[in-house]
Formats: sequence, structure tokens, C-alpha cells
Amino acid sequence: MQAHADHQIIEALRMGNFNILKEVYQEHAPVIRSWIMKNNGHEEDAQDVFQEAIIALHQKANDHTFVLTCPLGALIFRICRNKWLNQLRKKNREAEVRNWEEERYTDESSLVPTLEAIEEEEIRQRRLDVGFRQLSELCQQLLHLLISGVSSAEAALQLGMNDANTVYRRKNACIGRWRTLYQAQN
Repeated sequence: MQAHADHQIIEALRMGNFNILKEVYQEHAPVIRSWIMKNNGHEEDAQDVFQEAIIALHQKANDHTFVLTCPLGALIFRICRNKWLNQLRKKNREAEVRNWEEERYTDESSLVPTLEAIEEEEIRQRRLDVGFRQLSELCQQLLHLLISGVSSAEAALQLGMNDANTVYRRKNACIGRWRTLYQAQN
């Protein structure tokens, strides 16, 4: 298959020219934001999904066998669309499980947690704490700020990061590292 003219953007990413991402954001983020908001999403959802698409695009650029054969906007839209639809399906499944659990446990006495369940939760919480303490100082500070409700832009200012997009990328990397540290404790 023949490479599309937009393949030059993939080549620029391969060469380490990440300034091209600003153009990608400016051109494609508004379309994704609009589509997600029309499909039961919020602006924060659109930012997260678009950020995940940029990460996927970067991964594709690092695959030297990948050749872009369609417009870049079409690829980004397809990635975002699939990610958003998966999130909506997951939310729907979670709602179904909650409804099922509510129906299953109608007796109030069954809602009282068992000693075993309490102990399992304490172990899980300790593992989370241990993993969190193993994160870098920057990751810990960033996650504390975001959990406390500080906006991404404000977190970027406080931590000396370039912008909110850097915060999103770093947040995802920190959470991924935390998950790895948590799972390594098994």
C-alpha cells in the first residue's frame, strides 16, 4: 500500500520532532471533543481519550513497519471512537453489575462486610500505599494535586511542567507505574 501524504507526520515523530504534535492537537482535538461531547461525554473525557490516541499514535510511529495509508485525522478519529465506545460499554457493564448486585443483596444483614472482606481490603490498601511510596516524588506530588481537585493547568504551573497535556501524559505514566508496582507485590 502506498503511504498517505500525512505519513510525513509519522516520519517527523520517528525523527523526534514532537513539535508536530501541537499542530495535530490544534487540528484534530476540537473534532474529537465535539464528537465525544455529542456522545454522552464531557470535555475531560475528550481530553483523556485524545491523549490516549496521541499515545497510540506515538506507539505506531515507533513501529518502523507502520505506514500511514489514510489521512491522519481518520486514524485519530478511529482510535478515539474505539476508545470512547469501549469506555461507554464498560460504564454500561458496570451499571448492569451494580443493578444485579443491588437485586442480589436485598437483605440489609448481607451488606455488612465479613471479617475476611475487611482483611482483604486492608491488604489491598497496604499494597496500594507501598506502591505509591515507591513512585517518584514528582509522581506522588502530581497524583496528590490531581486527587485533591487541582486542575491540570494549575498542576502544570505548580510542578513546572509545560502544559496540561504534559500533566495528562505524566499522570497516565505515573498511574501505569503505580499499577505495575501494585501488581508486583503478589
